Amino acid sequence: MKASSSGGKLPIDVWEIVQYYYCPRKIYFLRTLGVPVVQKRKMAMGQDEHLKEIKRLKERQSVFGFRKSDVEEIYQKLALEDAELGLAGQIDTVIKLKNGKIMPVELKYSDYVAAFRSRKKQLTAYAILLERKFNQIIDTGILYFPIQNKQVTVSITYEDKKNLLADLEKIRQLILSEKIPRKSQSEKCRYCEATRYCG
Repeated sequence: MKASSSGGKLPIDVWEIVQYYYCPRKIYFLRTLGVPVVQKRKMAMGQDEHLKEIKRLKERQSVFGFRKSDVEEIYQKLALEDAELGLAGQIDTVIKLKNGKIMPVELKYSDYVAAFRSRKKQLTAYAILLERKFNQIIDTGILYFPIQNKQVTVSITYEDKKNLLADLEKIRQLILSEKIPRKSQSEKCRYCEATRYCG
């Protein structure tokens, strides 16, 4: 669990950043102890729906609010890794407009149409990876909610990216310290994959 990347830093996946902001204790179980993730029905449904959404996207006249004629390219399930940062992730969708603007799009199968902190952190991490790949500033991301057919545009600032890089170090310290974080009393526990290990 503690193998370092070629850049010398313990690699962190963007998915783990989302889990950290759900509950730091979840990272302790999943990463420090290596507890296997039990896929919940909702997670499996999200994967199936994503495939359907890709097909629907081809039939629509617009792409996440942009006219198809303004879109140069669409990348699906784009996997990126940066060894220097020790960061990796797979982006649901990336759109590149003909004006050169590039944006990460994250599909969310949720009853809550909102840019929660964990969701913005996820888009920020993707923006950083895209900046390293395409060598341009990425300042916008999109959260798309297929069930409601709604989307939320998220602004991503330099400060957001700076804070995200600091988050990576906090997560590494948590993993390497092998100290279990305090348990948060929350409704989230009912939906957590690590609940049975948490006690």
